[in-house]
Amino acid sequence: MITIIKLRDLFANLAEKGMAQVFADWEMLVGFEATSDAQHIRIAPDIADIADTIDLRHVVVETKVEKGEAALGSIFFAFPNTLVIDVIADLLMIPETARETKAREGLSENDVEAFREMANLLCGSWNRTFQELERDLRISQSVDDLQVWTGDGKTPTLQESVGSGGRVAYVPLEVDCAGTPHEALIVLPFEVAIQVAEEFYRAAA
Repeated sequence: MITIIKLRDLFANLAEKGMAQVFADWEMLVGFEATSDAQHIRIAPDIADIADTIDLRHVVVETKVEKGEAALGSIFFAFPNTLVIDVIADLLMIPETARETKAREGLSENDVEAFREMANLLCGSWNRTFQELERDLRISQSVDDLQVWTGDGKTPTLQESVGSGGRVAYVPLEVDCAGTPHEALIVLPFEVAIQVAEEFYRAAA
């Protein structure tokens, strides 16, 4: 039986490992340096209940968690625009003055497309983590599954991406970039979180 305590312990550790690999790979490939601190997983009755836990101006990376050839369901990574701008600035070598303009005016289509490349790397980093943990899980990098959503800064992009569909599990992340903290989130439908946990605890049994 998967208890809340088991979920809490598993995802705190998994999120730490997965995001550490993401930032290590991003640093190696584009020079972006950051660290993250993952909190314990939390459960909310609906995505609307956590809409205010991230800045309204944010980007959502949506893809699928897979076991073997089967898709277990969606997973969402939400990053504030301020962090996304720092990432693509290193990728595209954007000067500081242009970063400030983007922070005021929002992300362009070219910015979002550039971050899509980083989202693909994110999936690969998580897959490396699953491989190292010897679990038959992966994050889809398929063009059909991997989506990057950005809103107008007036409506919660995460809420629109996830939709209303019952309980969600989420891991708050505090990402530190050059001394500046950014609040990010990893979100899964509750039933997907349970299936991921079953893969770990079944293997450990």
